[in-house]
Order: sequence, then structure tokens, then C-alpha cells
Amino acid sequence: MQILEGVNNEMLMQLLQHISGANQSVAYVSLRKFIDDYLDFVKQNRSAKYYISHTVSFKHLIGYFQEQKIMSTITFRETELFMTKLQNSMGEGYRVYYRNLKTAFNKGVDWGYISVNPFLKIKLPKKQKNHPEFITKKGLDEILKNIDVKVVRDVSSLGFFTGCRIGELINLRWSSVNLAERFIVIGDDSFKTKTREQRTIPLCDDAIDILIAARGKVVKLDGFVFNKRGSAYTADYISKRFKRACRKAKVSEGIHFHSLRHSFASNLAQREVSLYKIKELLGHSSITTTEIYAHLNIDGLRDAVNVFNERQENSTLIERKELIRTDRAKKPPSVPLKRGKLLEEGLSVICCH
Repeated sequence: MQILEGVNNEMLMQLLQHISGANQSVAYVSLRKFIDDYLDFVKQNRSAKYYISHTVSFKHLIGYFQEQKIMSTITFRETELFMTKLQNSMGEGYRVYYRNLKTAFNKGVDWGYISVNPFLKIKLPKKQKNHPEFITKKGLDEILKNIDVKVVRDVSSLGFFTGCRIGELINLRWSSVNLAERFIVIGDDSFKTKTREQRTIPLCDDAIDILIAARGKVVKLDGFVFNKRGSAYTADYISKRFKRACRKAKVSEGIHFHSLRHSFASNLAQREVSLYKIKELLGHSSITTTEIYAHLNIDGLRDAVNVFNERQENSTLIERKELIRTDRAKKPPSVPLKRGKLLEEGLSVICCH
């Protein structure tokens, strides 16, 4: 204790930073302080779902490190052990927590709370990428038969015919609907899309019919298309009833409301609509995300494989020509006939015919 006599708090903080290997320009911040600051930032700039997801992720972090742990003292090895424990206890769900924490700690670097993000060095094992499940129009009809709430049927149908996310549908306002020009606009001042970019989606006949039926006689431009006494429905209200109907219809357990978005894209891909157009309709920020639907254009894939057939045909043709050339080489050379002999043979052919 005598060693610490005369050492004030500022000097002690610098000493701890030096021991931890942190840069002296990095703030001396506890996990509790960082989490409070970050969640406050998320609450003001992200969706409620995003906020909840990060709250759960931080709960696991605090459970392992304790809230008074200084951010700058967290090592890569400690982070690696934490992720291993999380993987063993949470299964595949740990990937979501990893993404959330990596994003959060990046913000910690931006704020000067830490100099290096220890989560960036973590290499997760590659995950099997299965094709997303989807349904056809016939499959949709079977599910709709088991939904007894009209608004749930309408939102579900519009999801199938537009590829919109559930949040985009329940926040759709009449000011973003143009029935005359047959399109809707996703994203406005009151609702931010996932990519923070507006997109315009043309409407097919089925989608038009749904919106006309939902419009009624009086329309408030700033009102929600699907509402209950003026208030928007929650995503849970719609998605849970849709899932219940899926089970009654005995479709694959992997089908849920977001599958309607996959179904929209999958049905377009099967009809050879270009991936670029599908990307624009879905609002993907990168074509890489849209490429999960590439396998559905089976005709295009079949054309690619048919290249082998073309090569085989060319090879067979070359072999045939070579056989003919070889066969001709084996025949004895023909002897020129005299003019009189040619005339006799010519007459005999005429006579025979």
C-alpha cells in the first residue's frame, strides 16, 4: 500500500492503461458506461427490433465480463473464450450476438473508448448456406384459407406480391400509394427502410385489388393502409397469426412471414427475371445478397451445362469426318474410262431407269 501513496486517480488510470497495453489516447471506460452510451445511440437512430437485439447481446457480454470491466483491458484471448462459451450455450444463435457486438465495439473505436476492436480478429466457422424456402401462389392460397382475420390475409398477400418486409407493410401510408400509376413507395420521413433508401415497387393486378379493397370510402393521406382505429398493427400480431395458419395448412415448418419476401423473389427468378431487377425490387444494397436466388433459374443453369453437349456433338462430328477421310484413303484409285465406254455406261443407266 505504501507504493501507491501519493498516486492520484489520474496517475492510476494512466498506469492501468499502460499495463493493459492500451493507447493513452483511449478513454478509461467501463463496459457499463459504454453499453449505456451505445444503447442510447441505438434507441435514437435504429429500430426497436435492433435495440432489443443489441440489449440481449450485451446481457451475455456482461454476464461473462461483469459490467465494471474496462473496455480497453479486454484481450483477444478473452474475447475468443467468451465467443466459444456463447457458441456452446446458444448454438447457431451466437452468430447474431457476434455481429451485434462486433458492430458495437466498432462504434467504441470511433468514440475513442478503445483503440482496437477485439471481435474483428474472431473467425467464425463457415456456415452451410441453404437456399431459402418459398411458396407458390397455390401454397399461398392454402395458407390464406386458414387465416380468419382479413387484415392478416391482406398484409400477407401484399407481402407475396410485392416482396416487402413486414415492417414496410405495416408502416405503409396512403401517401405512398399511387393506384393510378400502379406503384407504392417504400420509405418516407416517418419510416426508414433497412438500407435507409427509398424504393418504388410496381403493383400487379392482385396487389391493386388488395389496396382498392383496403382503401374504403374515406382516405387520410397520412393514415396507415392497414390500421386499427388509426394505429398501425404490430409485426408480432401479423407474423404470429400467419405462422399459425402455416401450421394449420401443414406447409414446411421453415415457412414464416419473411418467406413471402423470398417467395416473391424466387417466383421472379424462376420466370427468368434478371437478378439486377430483383435486387432493385427487394431493395438489397448489394447484388451478392440477391444471388441466393440465382439457382432458381434452372433453364439458365441448364443452358450452361449444355455446353458439354455442344462439345460432345462437335467431337462426334470431327470423329465422323476423320472416319470418312480414312475410309476414302483405303479405296483403290479409280481408273479413267474412255469416252466410248462412258457413253455406253451412260446409255445403260438411262435404259435401266
